[in-house]
Amino acid sequence: MATKWLETRLKVITYARKLQAERLVYSTAGNISMRIPGHLELLACTPTGSQYDLLEPEDIAVVTLDGEQVDGRKAPTSEVQMHTMICKGRPEVGAVVHTHGKAVMTFANLGWTLPPILTGLCEATGGAVYCSPYSQPETDQMYSYTKAALDNRGATFLRYHGLLAVGADLEHAFHTAAVVEGACEVYLSAKQFGEVSELPAPQVEWIASYWRAQFPGAPEPLPAPDPLPYTDPIKA
Repeated sequence: MATKWLETRLKVITYARKLQAERLVYSTAGNISMRIPGHLELLACTPTGSQYDLLEPEDIAVVTLDGEQVDGRKAPTSEVQMHTMICKGRPEVGAVVHTHGKAVMTFANLGWTLPPILTGLCEATGGAVYCSPYSQPETDQMYSYTKAALDNRGATFLRYHGLLAVGADLEHAFHTAAVVEGACEVYLSAKQFGEVSELPAPQVEWIASYWRAQFPGAPEPLPAPDPLPYTDPIKA
């Protein structure tokens, strides 16, 4: 018998393995979900307690936005409630990616905000990345405690836990998670040499408008602000 929603399940497996390849997760940590095209009330999720490199399409769980499993030979991630509640509460979100990389877990432990220090970070997240209050795993706190930090943002640190990233589709959500991990590494390295500089606010707002434009019905990106005056690096 042919596997239902095979293309979607294969995409979830592909990106789960990319999480491993880019060291955004370790062992069975982290999870992924994405809406099934044509069945937006259904999510395809990574299964609980499974090594990503051993996954097969039939292992990918399919659940409703109320958390009922309708297909798949393995149970969904134990944090499925976070995925279903986010997608139920935010119809523009098409995928959720949860990671446990070293750099994001450092920020999560310290409760730090990642400032808008790089153009790529602003484009991937919509600006600074805030840390949400500690939310008990496998509870609705992972949704209710993260709502404020995810407002108009693509990611938030989960205190003492990891990173939660969202996007209009799986490509955008994964991109956000990967960029935040790299930007955290840059921040931690730069901080050893003193204060870490941030982009000027008009530049942040302009670049962030390209992040917002990924979502259906979003306005066009903002017009570019006036360029910053040139500073001679030799005389500065």
